[in-house]
Amino acid sequence: MNVRAKRKANRNNAISVTAVNSDYLTHEEYQTYWLKLEGLRKKISESLGLNAGMKILDVGTGWGLFAIEMAKHLKQGEIVGIDITFEDVNMARKLAKDARIVGIVSILKMDAVKLSFADNQFDLATSFLGMRDIHMTRGKKGVRKAVEEMIRVVKPNGKIVLCVTPPEDMETEDQRIAVKLEGKIFGAESLPKKFYIGIFRENSVVLRETRAYLTNKKLTASQAKTELREGIEIARKIYGKKIPPFREMWEKYGKNIETFGYGMYSEIIMLTAQKLGIKRVLAA
Repeated sequence: MNVRAKRKANRNNAISVTAVNSDYLTHEEYQTYWLKLEGLRKKISESLGLNAGMKILDVGTGWGLFAIEMAKHLKQGEIVGIDITFEDVNMARKLAKDARIVGIVSILKMDAVKLSFADNQFDLATSFLGMRDIHMTRGKKGVRKAVEEMIRVVKPNGKIVLCVTPPEDMETEDQRIAVKLEGKIFGAESLPKKFYIGIFRENSVVLRETRAYLTNKKLTASQAKTELREGIEIARKIYGKKIPPFREMWEKYGKNIETFGYGMYSEIIMLTAQKLGIKRVLAA
């Protein structure tokens, strides 16, 4: 593997990982890349310190893959995954049933910017790459509102965990290409860390840790073509987005993808924040 990583902790309890290069996915690996993501969901779930009896909300759950992975580590408790599209909700319910964890995981169709839960209901609220999809349908204001809603429904001293792809943390050209293209073409823009940190500060939430996770993988040009064509179809059919033709998009980005590859989800940044309790807010 032609990958090197350098880790260092800084005074903000952040762990950074600098990827020098990534391997191209083989044909076999590409077929299950989104489902497996090189085990990143498992690694992140293990880092959350889940305890029996916890009540967890997963926002923008999509196919429910992260909710299902958390359920494997929770054993006892409740995980509610929410998404705005019927297609994703139906797929998530099927996958949860197949995983035989329906008793722990429930999937609801719900708008992330207007959660149908009372205040202070959950021990933990998570979003695994869901903020980009929320931006695609609701824009920057929608992302802000979704994070504020997550904070609202989390109990005092509970945690909010966002797995995102901030552009300033994309350290290789293949990663930067993917983040830029998905923002410009699909509207699935990746916002900088300071955007989320600002929301935390405004809502009595403290950032506890920033951690990077790498798949050390990137798509070939051929795989990227397949992925982007499918993405255009989904964005048009399910989200009603007006997306330019594939040929136009490839004329703009194809040469760089052929040179550097397409670093889709090659690096994911986990922001872990904690909602302050009433006494701690008053003390602050």
